[in-house]
Amino acid sequence: MPLYVRFPSCIGAFESLVLLNLSGCGFTGELPDTLGNLQRLQYLELNDNQLTGNLPASLYTLKMLKEMVLDNNLLHGQLSPAIAQLQHLTKLSISGNSISGGIPTELGSLQNLEFLDLHMNSLNESIPAAFRNLSQLLHLDLSQNNLSGLIFSGISSLVNLMSLDLSSNNFVGPIPREIGQLENLRLLILGQNAFSASIPEDIGNLKRLQVLLLPECKLTGTIPWSISGLVSLEEFDISENHLDAELPTSIGLLGNLTQLIAKNAGLRGSIPKELSNCKKITLINLSFNAFIGSIPEELAELETVISFSVEGNKLSGNIPDWIRNWANARSISLGQNLFSGPLPLLPLQHLLSFSAETNRLSGSVPAEMCQNNSLQTLILHDNNLTGSIEETFKGCTNLTELNLLGNHLHGEIPGYLAELPLVSLELSLNNFTGMLPDRLWESSTLLQISLSNNQITGQIPDSIGRLSSLQRLQIDNNYLEGPIPESVGYLRNLTILSLHGNGLSGNIPIELFNCRNLATLDLSSNNLTGHIPRAISNLTLLNSLILSYNQLSGAIPAEICVGFENEVHPDSEFVQHNGLLDLSYNRLTGQIPAAIKKCSMLMVLNLQGNLLNGTIPSELGELTNLTSINLSSNGLVGPMLPWSAPLVQLQGLILSNNHLNGTIPVEIGQVLPKISMLDLSGNVLTGSLPQSLLCNKYLNRLDVSNNNLSGKILFFCPMDGESSSSLLFFNSSSNHFSGTLDESISNFTQLSSLDIHNNSLTGSLPSALSDLSFLNYLDLSSNDFYGVIPCGICNIFGLTFANFSGNHIEMFSSSDCAAGGVCSTIGTGRRVAHPSHRVRRLGIICILSLAVIIVLVLLVFYLRHKLSRNSSLVIVPAGKAKATVEPTSSDELLGRKSREPLSINLATFQHSLLRVTTDDILKATKNFSKEHIIGDGGFGTVYRAALPEGRRVAIKRLHGGHQFQGDREFLAEMETIGKVKHPNLVPLLGYCVCGDERFLIYEYMENGSLEIWLRNRADAVEALGWPDRLKICLGSAHGLAFLHEGFVPHIIHRDMKSSNILLDVNFEPRVSDFGLARIISACETHVSTDIAGTFGYIPPEYGQTMKSSTKGDVYSFGVVMLELLTGRPPTGQEDLEGGGNLVGWVRWVIARGTRNELFDHCLPVSGVWREQMVRVLGIALDCTADEPWKRPSMVDVVQGLVVLAS
Repeated sequence: MPLYVRFPSCIGAFESLVLLNLSGCGFTGELPDTLGNLQRLQYLELNDNQLTGNLPASLYTLKMLKEMVLDNNLLHGQLSPAIAQLQHLTKLSISGNSISGGIPTELGSLQNLEFLDLHMNSLNESIPAAFRNLSQLLHLDLSQNNLSGLIFSGISSLVNLMSLDLSSNNFVGPIPREIGQLENLRLLILGQNAFSASIPEDIGNLKRLQVLLLPECKLTGTIPWSISGLVSLEEFDISENHLDAELPTSIGLLGNLTQLIAKNAGLRGSIPKELSNCKKITLINLSFNAFIGSIPEELAELETVISFSVEGNKLSGNIPDWIRNWANARSISLGQNLFSGPLPLLPLQHLLSFSAETNRLSGSVPAEMCQNNSLQTLILHDNNLTGSIEETFKGCTNLTELNLLGNHLHGEIPGYLAELPLVSLELSLNNFTGMLPDRLWESSTLLQISLSNNQITGQIPDSIGRLSSLQRLQIDNNYLEGPIPESVGYLRNLTILSLHGNGLSGNIPIELFNCRNLATLDLSSNNLTGHIPRAISNLTLLNSLILSYNQLSGAIPAEICVGFENEVHPDSEFVQHNGLLDLSYNRLTGQIPAAIKKCSMLMVLNLQGNLLNGTIPSELGELTNLTSINLSSNGLVGPMLPWSAPLVQLQGLILSNNHLNGTIPVEIGQVLPKISMLDLSGNVLTGSLPQSLLCNKYLNRLDVSNNNLSGKILFFCPMDGESSSSLLFFNSSSNHFSGTLDESISNFTQLSSLDIHNNSLTGSLPSALSDLSFLNYLDLSSNDFYGVIPCGICNIFGLTFANFSGNHIEMFSSSDCAAGGVCSTIGTGRRVAHPSHRVRRLGIICILSLAVIIVLVLLVFYLRHKLSRNSSLVIVPAGKAKATVEPTSSDELLGRKSREPLSINLATFQHSLLRVTTDDILKATKNFSKEHIIGDGGFGTVYRAALPEGRRVAIKRLHGGHQFQGDREFLAEMETIGKVKHPNLVPLLGYCVCGDERFLIYEYMENGSLEIWLRNRADAVEALGWPDRLKICLGSAHGLAFLHEGFVPHIIHRDMKSSNILLDVNFEPRVSDFGLARIISACETHVSTDIAGTFGYIPPEYGQTMKSSTKGDVYSFGVVMLELLTGRPPTGQEDLEGGGNLVGWVRWVIARGTRNELFDHCLPVSGVWREQMVRVLGIALDCTADEPWKRPSMVDVVQGLVVLAS
């Protein structure tokens, strides 16, 4: 058990010492100068302590020293040139510290050095050329530093080198050809660098090489044919590169190859049949490349294959029957290709996961697939599979996930599915008919059922209440009728219930509100009647309520806001909170309740199409999280903006078709500073149109038509550095506007639709209209314009409608201008005199109108079929009120694609993110000064910064030029963290895109990572007592459980570790780094394309199945719990029993019966703390079980921690 005392200075009194081993003793403080007294010392091992400070100068005077091991301490400073005095040194290992600066050239003079390990420090600059003198070197590890430049010339002098690891640095240039002369090399790891060159031919000379890892190196060119010379090679990883090449047939000469990983490497062509010669291969990952053709028949000979992944290519043909020869296969991933034909029979006794989603497979699902009793995951969504499944899966007695979404399966849903150990059942978007089977609700394992977009009829059975474990139930867009049964109230674990798009009738049962874990409730597009029950106040976790398109009546209950009141939710809350309240298109009456102000977390409010009256409550102005408000088509009166405080997040405000009066306030630009869509049409507003509104730089769509507005339309805007307005759609028709349309309209160059008809505008048409090159709809009719139409309008390529009638406009200024193009069809209001012409024109119009009607009818049927395949759209069955799908951007409103894509937060009205400029970032980080760096990883570097307004943030700069990884990282972050709000997750505040650069802006965490406080800070002992550690453990468990259970779709973290748990100013934990996050469907597993995670945290099954899962995250979290209990790192402890890793050592100690030796020395093992620590240890051991099915879920972990913490 470590002592955690200062290193004794009296050690210098033992002058005869030859060997000093004090590793893992918990020593703190700096190394004393008295070490210099040990002049006979030959072996010094002080690793795995908490030693700080610089290496003392006296240490370099120990001229007899042969081995110096100082790994895993808190040492900093630079290596001294005085190290040249240690000429007898054969082993130097200082990894896992904070040594900085350059590597001294003098290190190259230690000609007896055999082992040099400086990995995981902060070393920079380049490798000294003097390293060429280390001719006795066997092992060189400089990985995970900030080294740069070229790999030193003369590396070929290291003729005895057996292991070389330079990964996770910033090396550039080519991989030196001289490496090919290191004939004794067994291990070569160069991944995570920026070489931007091809693999040298000379690498094929390394006949003894066993491991070659080159992932994420920006490699280009081809894989050389000479790779065939690597006759001893066992592991080859070329993933995440920029190659443009075929996989060479010479790969087949690698007879000892066991792992081939080439995910997203830029490969193309056919999979070489010669791969079949690699008879020892167990793992093949060729996913996300551009392979074509079929899987070579010769691969049938690879009987040792355990994991095979070719997903995300362009492979075609049938899935070969010979796959059944792979008797040892556990994971086969064939998704996202062009495979066609039937599914093969796969009686593979060890197969755990089979996926072939998003292909063109046809025929039925063969029942023979279930001859393999071990099958746990079957993913076949988005194919053309047909037939019924009434008998298909009866033999799949271990099946936990079944995903058949998006096929053409028919027949009834069989009840025997309840007898399988299914956790997730996804049958949406098929043609299943019949009624919901009673037996289905007898399952003891199902957590999710999704049956949306089928043809299921009948009623929801009362027996539904038996499935008490159910968490998500989605039966949208079917033909269910009758009432919602009262027994639904027994589903106490339900978090999501979606029944929209059916024919359900009756009242909303009050028993439904016994489901107190509900977060999302969608009963829209049914025939429900009655009032909204006041018992809705029971749903304190509710944060998405959709009751639109029903026949609900009565007033909006004040209690409806209970679930929207607080951002911090109770411990049992692991559900998605998106702040949506949609009661549109009902028969609700009365006023909007003033209690709406309690919905403080509300983001989207839609009360459109009801019978509401009274005024817009000023309390809406207190809902600072609102991004969209739609109160249109009611009977509201009074002012349109009855509050004055800014709603800085609001981007959409739709108040059309009411009886609002008064003026548009001049200060609207300050009250709605980031408004993107504003619709005030169909009211009785008076006064002028404020210039500050029209010139709002965020405004995309403005509609003030059909009011009583007057005055001039001022298109002139002070640009303040902006090149032009962002307005895309402007409609001010049917008002009383006057004055002229001047040349300043040229400021609105993004306009796609301009409608100002039926006003009193005068003057000539400005030539600046021709500058509106994006225009496709123009209506200036029914005004008092005069003169000619500007000829340049003819050059607007996308203009499809233009109307100048009802003015005093002559024809075009020249006959050439009017000769063709859009100009030949523009109306000017001139009458055609000849009657026969009018008759002929009338006939043509009738014929064209009939043709248009026929085309539109066909288009409706096509779109109805097309949209019915998309589970994200609401399809209302015939005979019901049809939901109007709001366009998500102004481009959709205008029916065209923009040349410049809109910002995501403008287009979707999601929670607004900060958008900062590159200049802001450069200033905030002092041009990415190293002194601002607070973290570095495979995807990017993190800088501490302060934005112009003074806000402290952390800016993550994704590695530039990552055309694959960087973009994917950016999108993953934007699509996950940007939409997730939870107190135990690091919030994404904003982003910046500039060329190839990607920046993510996070809330700054003052106290850094948990890893730092456990191992890298001297004052951590006092700060992290047991109460703090338990709080951190529970909080981070909350965050991870939310990712697993609370966000739809679920998220697997894939790299859970102590350095990804950050601590705020109050030591509240926040789970961070979604760089490896993968959004998955409602199932609990995902067949990964590579082994993700960090060594020491990776669960044992990842190495064989390549299958990431929530249970894998649980294992990693269990390791974090052991770190909190022991204070030890997860790996790098080769002196420990149990295999040198933390999990193995803990098991070994427990087996010896000396459990108290486990606990960190600073944690008193007595009283109530002892009991808590022992119980946390028990949970951690459950989490780190070797078998995934034995591990608890994160929800179970949280519940266990809550109980012992209370």
